[in-house]
Amino acid sequence: MSEFLSKVDARRNRILEAALVEFADKGYRKASTNTIVREAKVSKGLLFHYFISKKDLYIYIFKHAKDTINKDLFAKVNFADRDVLNRLYLATTVKIESYTKHKLFARIFEKHEMVTDKEILKETKAIIVHNTEEAFEKVFNNIDYYLFNEVINIDRSLEVMKWTIERITDDWKVTHNCKFTKKTLEELQMDISHFLDLFRDAFYR
Repeated sequence: MSEFLSKVDARRNRILEAALVEFADKGYRKASTNTIVREAKVSKGLLFHYFISKKDLYIYIFKHAKDTINKDLFAKVNFADRDVLNRLYLATTVKIESYTKHKLFARIFEKHEMVTDKEILKETKAIIVHNTEEAFEKVFNNIDYYLFNEVINIDRSLEVMKWTIERITDDWKVTHNCKFTKKTLEELQMDISHFLDLFRDAFYR
């Protein structure tokens, strides 16, 4: 299944599909533009017409992958439910399902841990921060504040939820070397769900 179905330029689409497979298989450093153009059936000149460099192509695909995961989350989380913890439970489930569905994206994220190029790391970090903030902003918007204990500082409680989920995710990446397998993703989901249960007991009426 294509990950770039919305693209109207067929040649550009083939470049992106071939590059996605190459980066997912070999990582950024070992990926070959010769392989990409051969698989895409285009000239190298055309590749660099669309994308200034291999680095530019990699960053584009990384951003597209992150954006796709967020789009899945926004489409499948029930935002009519104003219970923020219910939203966070579902958001966790949706993200894990999305990683499972988009296997090449998951492999891109796995291989990304080996990237050492400072410019790429700077650009991709900005993408990660933006997407994370965008997701939390959406999940935290228009929630039911009445559910919280009246003595609780709600803004700080939301920050604690955010920090905890980010810390659990960061620790998970280190523990499992960022391997997006069914087993490791289920462990991540269980860890996050455990803390969401604690938050319900601690912060809600």
